[in-house]
Amino acid sequence: MNSATHMYPQELVETCDLGRLPSGPRVLSQLISAVRQPDAEIEAIAELFRADPALTARVVAACNSPVYSRGGATADIREAIMHLGMQEVTRIVQVVMLTDFKKHPTHLYTQAADYYWERSLHTALVMDQISGRDPSAYTAGIMHLVGVWVLCSVFPYRHLTINERELKLQMQLEELRLGVGFARAGSKAMDRWGFETEICAAVLWQLAPTACEVPGQRELSELLYRAVAIVDWHYGVRNEHTLIASDLTINDLEDCNRCAVEQVAKIAFGG
Repeated sequence: MNSATHMYPQELVETCDLGRLPSGPRVLSQLISAVRQPDAEIEAIAELFRADPALTARVVAACNSPVYSRGGATADIREAIMHLGMQEVTRIVQVVMLTDFKKHPTHLYTQAADYYWERSLHTALVMDQISGRDPSAYTAGIMHLVGVWVLCSVFPYRHLTINERELKLQMQLEELRLGVGFARAGSKAMDRWGFETEICAAVLWQLAPTACEVPGQRELSELLYRAVAIVDWHYGVRNEHTLIASDLTINDLEDCNRCAVEQVAKIAFGG
């Protein structure tokens, strides 16, 4: 009998083979760290992409898309950084990375991978709005559902058809049926990929930020908690609890979601 059968669900998640999933998150974590260095150089940033030519080609293609192109074709990642800037290229990498996850199954859920791609990007754009374009907030938003794909890679043959638009209820079903929820699975994977502790903690505590005991980490967790509530509202979870958690008026909540929907629709290469 395989020794893995004797492991608890959380142990399975902590030791799962991340090679089954796209390589983009590892490149992204290194890129975020490099870009935040005060003396970051274009050549050093471009060097990070050489280990993953396939990802690099998709990023360059995205930079040439109508959504991001600022005139003139971009031939390589170095030109992309020069034309668009390091921060904008980092955002593009995140969308391309997320798009790569669409190729991976979400068989534990009734929703297809496209749904989780759209919802993740929508949440990142909401985080952008309510944070004032904080890069860490955007990353936490775009990565907050990566645990869905991690769980599906750990439990490849179980068809549980989990179907909940409210993420808190989805996680409760995961914990009941699998023994571990998407938030913990995603956070553990992100830690192994090398993401900053603050972002990993935000993903872990996105549905229970008051449980985060580190003040510097709790702030981003609370912001993601609000964003999840705003997006829950967009997907039909329209109740008093969601409204209170969003910390917005109904009009502002609707406007925030409308803006995110319009931005998601413009990202043609994500479709």
